[in-house]
Amino acid sequence: MKKRQLQICNKCLLFASPIVLASGIMLECLHGASFRGIGNAVFTWLHIISSTVLTGFGVWHLLLNWNGISQWLDRFKRHHSKRTKCTAVFFALTVVTGLIAAPLWLTHGHCGIGGVHGKFGYIAAVFISLHIVKHWKWYSHN
Repeated sequence: MKKRQLQICNKCLLFASPIVLASGIMLECLHGASFRGIGNAVFTWLHIISSTVLTGFGVWHLLLNWNGISQWLDRFKRHHSKRTKCTAVFFALTVVTGLIAAPLWLTHGHCGIGGVHGKFGYIAAVFISLHIVKHWKWYSHN
């Protein structure tokens, strides 16, 4: 049962990740401007919604791999891989700065914290990509 749930979760993560990354790159490049007549708000909402979904799948992924939330900090401290630790830290920084940037965008429009969020997101994307490559055999056998 758990293996099947992990398989579903990981495939959902693989599906959602490019959408989040592409919309994030667009937002970073547009700096609040429209693109081909489509307002920046459309891309921002796409990014907010897809990132929320991705974060939910990320939490589910951790629940399946590291059991209950109460064990996460201990598992993080004891984990041997610096790369996995960096993945977790930069993903967490991306989520936290996104949680700050979204309400500010809703109330004030395009602001600087979104740029900081984007930089953390790029770093997280690199580590997540490395994590996927490291575990690719799991995908190809399931």
